[in-house]
Amino acid sequence: MSSALPKLTNTIHIRDFVDSVLADPTRPETANYVEIHTDVNVFQEDGFYGSDITVEPIHTRIRAYLTQSERELYVTNAFFYADGRFSTAVAKDDRLEITVQALSLQRCDTLEICPISSYPSYTALIF
Repeated sequence: MSSALPKLTNTIHIRDFVDSVLADPTRPETANYVEIHTDVNVFQEDGFYGSDITVEPIHTRIRAYLTQSERELYVTNAFFYADGRFSTAVAKDDRLEITVQALSLQRCDTLEICPISSYPSYTALIF
């Protein structure tokens, strides 16, 4: 019997600020599943960027399980780090959208938790 899981898994790492936190619409019966919304910025990379490329923020939905006390940490403009499996789709307005199933999610209040010194910008990091 073959597996329904893909052989390769896409993984994304994001450091950004919370725009909003909503109930996960794919799990309406479970209050602790949430969807964190943010607009991720993609930054110039040496040898991977050209003046003919238009880069706009990508709307991102990060789905995670949070207890009530954890959910209170993820308020508008809170800085966070998340990683997990992701998929992309074109939204109704013809813009790219990323959906992440978070494997790890952290609220970042200090640089010791989410170090940024080795990255050109702390707004978003995508691998």
